[in-house]
Amino acid sequence: MMGLISTLVTNPLTYILAFLVLGLLLKPKFWKRGCYIVSVVLLLLFTNASLLDYVSEKWYGKYDQPLPIGKTYEYGIVLGGYSNWDWKHERPEFSEIADRLLEGVQLHAKGIVRKLVIASDGSVIQREGDAISGNPQGMKVYLMNMGIPSEDIIIEPKANNTHENATLTLELIGEELRNKPSVIITSSIHVPRSVLAFEQVGLHPDVYMTDLPTEIDKARFSILPRLSVIIGWRALLHEMVGYVAYKYMYE
Repeated sequence: MMGLISTLVTNPLTYILAFLVLGLLLKPKFWKRGCYIVSVVLLLLFTNASLLDYVSEKWYGKYDQPLPIGKTYEYGIVLGGYSNWDWKHERPEFSEIADRLLEGVQLHAKGIVRKLVIASDGSVIQREGDAISGNPQGMKVYLMNMGIPSEDIIIEPKANNTHENATLTLELIGEELRNKPSVIITSSIHVPRSVLAFEQVGLHPDVYMTDLPTEIDKARFSILPRLSVIIGWRALLHEMVGYVAYKYMYE
C-alpha cells in the first residue's frame, strides 16, 4: 500500500491527470478553465528537459566533487537498483543505472577501493517466500569473472531500501566500517538520500557519483516538451520525498 502511495505521489502524471479530471467534473466555467490551465502548465513543466537538468544539479550539486587524490578506501559500497537476476540465462540483466557497478569495478581495478560491497541489488537480494529472487553466489561468480578476487567481494542480500542499505551493511561488516575509510558509489540524484541514510547510523563515507549527464546529454534551453523527461522527474521526486521521509522517520 505504501509503495502504491509513493508511486502516485512522486509521479508527475498524477497531478497532470488530477487537474484534467477535475476540470472535466467541475461545473463552473471559471474553475473548469483554471484546472485545464494548471494541467497544461504542469505538462509543460514536467516535460521540459532544461528545467529538469537545472533542478537536478541543484539537488546533488554540493556532492559533485572528485575523490581526494591518492586516497584509498577499504570499502566501496555499491548501492543497488541496477540489475535483476535472469534465472533462465543465468546472468544479471542491467538497467540504465548500471554505472554504479561498473564504476565500482573500475575503482577496485585502480586500487582505489580494496573491497567491493554489493548492497542489496535486485540480482542478489533474497526474500523468504518469493518465487523469484536474486542469486548472490551467481553474482559473486559474475564479478569474479570480471577479475575481482573472491575475498574482495562482500554481498549484503537483505536490504529493501537505502536506509536498510546503511544499517544492514554496518551490521554485516561491523565496527570496522566506522574505523576504516569507505566510499558509497551511486547515481547522482540518489546521493543526498544515501548520505543522509549513512549519517543516520553514524557513518560518514565519501561519495562517488555516477549517472551524471554529459555535456552532449545536457539539454539546451528549450520549451519544446519531451515526454521522456517525465521519467526523470519521477525519479527526482522519488528521491526528494524519500529524503524528507528519512529526515522525519530516522532522526
